[in-house]
Amino acid sequence: MTLNETQSAFVCAIRLDGHGHGEEIGQDELIKSWPNDPSPLWMHLDFRFEDTPYFLEKLAGLESNVSDALMESAVRPRVAKFPDGIMATLQGINLTEGSAPDDLVSVRIWMSGNRLITLRRRPLKVVQEIRETFPSSSGPTDLTGIVAELSDRMVDQLGEFLLRIDQSLSTYEEQFIDGENVTISSLAQLRRPMITLNRFVDPQLTSLTRLIDPSIGLTETYRLSLREVVNHMNRCSEDLKALQDRITMLQDQIINAHSDLLNSRMYLMSFISVIFLPLSFLTGLLGINVGGIPGASDKHAFYIVVIICAIISVLIPTGVKFWQWRKKHKRIAAERRNQHFPHRF
Repeated sequence: MTLNETQSAFVCAIRLDGHGHGEEIGQDELIKSWPNDPSPLWMHLDFRFEDTPYFLEKLAGLESNVSDALMESAVRPRVAKFPDGIMATLQGINLTEGSAPDDLVSVRIWMSGNRLITLRRRPLKVVQEIRETFPSSSGPTDLTGIVAELSDRMVDQLGEFLLRIDQSLSTYEEQFIDGENVTISSLAQLRRPMITLNRFVDPQLTSLTRLIDPSIGLTETYRLSLREVVNHMNRCSEDLKALQDRITMLQDQIINAHSDLLNSRMYLMSFISVIFLPLSFLTGLLGINVGGIPGASDKHAFYIVVIICAIISVLIPTGVKFWQWRKKHKRIAAERRNQHFPHRF
């Protein structure tokens, strides 16, 4: 039975032999074995179905408050210890085809003695991957190992997703350095899922750190395994923050580049206006339709005006350049004086 073929809350159940092999059992066999079978049993449920309380409360004997907590619709990563077991909620990236990366999926966990219950609302790729390790006797040897493997694979998925973002961002950075056009909207598409991821990464890190606390009661072997998961999750958290900073920096560089381009164009327009404004004033003044305009009857007046306009066209930009050079020279001289007399006020 695959994850998508279930017609009730029951998805699958596995009986572990303690050596990496697991035997999948059906619903009837699970109901018979759950109360008194000494072998470790893992039950995986889909809590969207109405018979979920039967498996949690009647079969597993969970209290109603624990059952309600496991079936909450909106959850964040957390770990809580109860007198008769441990409850944890972990979140991961939805890798189902056609799903958005920031559409997170969660797995709810209840572990008590040699019994493990996991619940999902949507199919989880990591659960299917763990199930596929048991026929070849390469799966976890006990229930704590399943929890550690779940955590490790979910963190690996996050790391792979962040790596893809890093590769895309590096491409955009290289394009920007090469002078190619990189739009703000393309960076926004990278940044959008990271906002959602940032909301669950820190709580997930806190939850995994809580799992390795000695008070939770996990064995030292799996606490060591979970420490590696915590370290990996911590690196993912740091990588996520670094990627956000890089995107912000690249956005600032793009905005500054656009501002510089706009300023250069405005400067060119201003420079052209400075040249043609006096010429426009002169030609407009000479073009008024009133008597007394000098040179109206002189056949050489037109050429004289053209020469005057040409002289003005040369003198104005020369004067502007000289003013800019003088201003730059004064600034350089002031900087040199400050270097020689740093304490001068």
